[in-house]
Amino acid sequence: MRRLRQQPVFAGGVIAVLAVAIGANTAIFTLVEGVLLRPLPLRDPPSLVTFTIVRPGTDRHPLSLPDLGDFKAESRALDAIVAIFGWSVNLTGSGDAERLQGMRVSPEYFEVTGARVQLGRTIQASDEHQPVVLISHGVWQRVLGGAPDVIGRTLALNGEPFTIAGVLRPDFVSLVRDVEVVAPFSASADPRRANRAQAFLRVIARTKSGLTPSQVAEDLNSVSRRMRAAYPDAHGSDTGVLVTPLHEAISGRAAPMLRMLLAAVAVMLLVACANIANLFLVRGAARRRELALRAALGATRGRIVAQLVTEAAVLAVVGGALGVLVARALVHRLLAMGPADLPRVAEIAIDWKAALFTLGLSLAASLLFGVAPAIHASRGDLRDGLNDGDRAVSGGSRRLRRALIVAEVALSTLLLITAALLARSFQRVTAVDPGFRPAQVLTIRLSLPRARYNTRAAIENFYQEVHPRLAAIPGIRAVAAANVVPMNGYLATTAFFIDGVIVKDAPEAHYRMISSDYFRALGITLRAGRVFTPADRSDSRPVVIVNETFARQYWPGGSAIGARMRLDDGGSVPRVVDVVGVIADVKHFGLERETTLEVYVPISQVPDATTIWLANNMYWVLETTGAPLAAANTVRREIAGVDPGVPASFVRSMDQWMGASIAARRFNLQLVSAFALAALLLAIVGVYAVSASGVALRTREIGVRSALGASKGEVIALVLRDSVAPVLVGLIAGTAGGFVLGRATSSLLFGVTPHDPASLATAAVTVMTAALAASYVPARRAATVDPIIALRAE
Repeated sequence: MRRLRQQPVFAGGVIAVLAVAIGANTAIFTLVEGVLLRPLPLRDPPSLVTFTIVRPGTDRHPLSLPDLGDFKAESRALDAIVAIFGWSVNLTGSGDAERLQGMRVSPEYFEVTGARVQLGRTIQASDEHQPVVLISHGVWQRVLGGAPDVIGRTLALNGEPFTIAGVLRPDFVSLVRDVEVVAPFSASADPRRANRAQAFLRVIARTKSGLTPSQVAEDLNSVSRRMRAAYPDAHGSDTGVLVTPLHEAISGRAAPMLRMLLAAVAVMLLVACANIANLFLVRGAARRRELALRAALGATRGRIVAQLVTEAAVLAVVGGALGVLVARALVHRLLAMGPADLPRVAEIAIDWKAALFTLGLSLAASLLFGVAPAIHASRGDLRDGLNDGDRAVSGGSRRLRRALIVAEVALSTLLLITAALLARSFQRVTAVDPGFRPAQVLTIRLSLPRARYNTRAAIENFYQEVHPRLAAIPGIRAVAAANVVPMNGYLATTAFFIDGVIVKDAPEAHYRMISSDYFRALGITLRAGRVFTPADRSDSRPVVIVNETFARQYWPGGSAIGARMRLDDGGSVPRVVDVVGVIADVKHFGLERETTLEVYVPISQVPDATTIWLANNMYWVLETTGAPLAAANTVRREIAGVDPGVPASFVRSMDQWMGASIAARRFNLQLVSAFALAALLLAIVGVYAVSASGVALRTREIGVRSALGASKGEVIALVLRDSVAPVLVGLIAGTAGGFVLGRATSSLLFGVTPHDPASLATAAVTVMTAALAASYVPARRAATVDPIIALRAE
């Protein structure tokens, strides 16, 4: 401690680098452990899977109730299957109406999955026809004040009384995100029980022990093939079944991103360790006289090594302790800036596992940057150390320092290449035309209670009452309603048949129910024909509008306007519709996703059987003249004035929807770029330290050269050549590593190849420029050495 206190700049620099590097690693590890590594709070999680039907254009098509029955009866690889579906409800009777996100589950859900509750009991088989509900820990605290006698109380959900049977644990997870209420559903009482076209179920299954994932997939695909042969109208376009482990389905798109971040921050830690090892080598060279004197007084090599390693360990422990504080602050910051769909965020916190991780990193770091420098510092001839002092540096020590520079530069180059590729990808993604105008557009989601809005006429009446009130708000240019808005991720499809010919393999298109001003409110361009008008009523000729991709695929040589097709969108038989317009393609599922087939129908012509989807998800779209969110409270009041039992939720601007769609990519880019710049800065420090120490140790040589006539430029070139040589080797190695590891990053790229020349060139130029700048300062200092003073000192 006394030795370190005598060199506060060195000790403080090492501790700061360690605290940041170890803190960043611990923070990212905490995210990875919470999302990817921590087992689901269920019974035997590895045996739980989910599966969806694969069709052209989607690999996550849900199941219908008859489909569920077939898989239950015919699958030989599954012990049990339970179904769930989203169930958004309006909570009334507890102050202002509030929108809650929930789900309906098979009564056996908790028995099969092993999910537990904090209070009360789970849903049981006897609850199939009972109005019971489980509430989340958040609802218990926020709405009911955490009352201990909550079990048995009644909540009004969608105007119906539900008895609270239990409170979910805070770590409850399922395929439906942010669940606040869970209620049972009865398959036998559901009106969709015999309709294979009404696919709305997500499933969780427990596989039989001893079966491999490929065996489970083959079994379920064999059932799918039998269903396709038996029910060609409903399953003619099926191409198979996608089986996904439940843990993977819940972690979703976050897994590749988090693995990339963990690799990037680990590389940064290696650069930090190499940098500190270089500093210890330089410091060891400066302590040659001291160490030689210790040896002359009887210290063994083991005692000298122990002295140096202990100093490194002290720095590692202090840096690790501060790293925990850095990690705690970083975790809060990462959760705040991270994508909104990051799963299991409630479980992410610095805990004993993170503390052990930090301790392990600290100990590993102390070994990495302490042992090798200590061994090198303890070597050498005792007489040389006493006579030449600080200049007695072995060739092995110099080679090791240059090797560490090579490693630092290579790793930094690898990170910079990755950051450049992600930046180029982000630039390409944000340059994609979304097909609509996101600026100055407000969206609000409503859920109409099914008990009062169970027909198209009731929904139309609600629309006719709300529309003029919203249109009269100052600053509102256009008002429209739809079942889906771009970027919200909602999946709604329908089968269709061109020219009224019903084929065996009926294709599907994404289905949009809209009011007449929808295209105007979102700035979607009409390519041909006309938009919907108030004249498109329920008693008029059924019409439809398709997107450009649809028109190009099915009428490549002519116009789609006036063509006829059939839509199987909920009626007793597919209905004939006329194509009256073609609109520009819209990126509904993300800027980087392929454009899908889309059909738009007027709300006034939607079959009654399909209005359940519109009632549950009615998005209002408002074009504004100013900041969209400024009008949100006024819009809420006007809607409540029509029906106070209909709360507004998901109040967002379209800019926010757009931002959310690229949030994961932006988050990844920001963190990888930060780690890459930190690694580059550390590498620059290392290059500077080695160059400066080299100049100090070569003062006599430089003085002799200058005395023999070497110019300042020649001296600068000499030092730069010596410093840049390991940088060039590291640059070549890092670029080669970028080529080798390119495949690992390809899944995170868009519009850019892993070997993009511009990204490679950007990284190489950045590294070389920084290295030259770091070497030039010592080189310039060397050129100003007075040869008389340098030689006299000898």
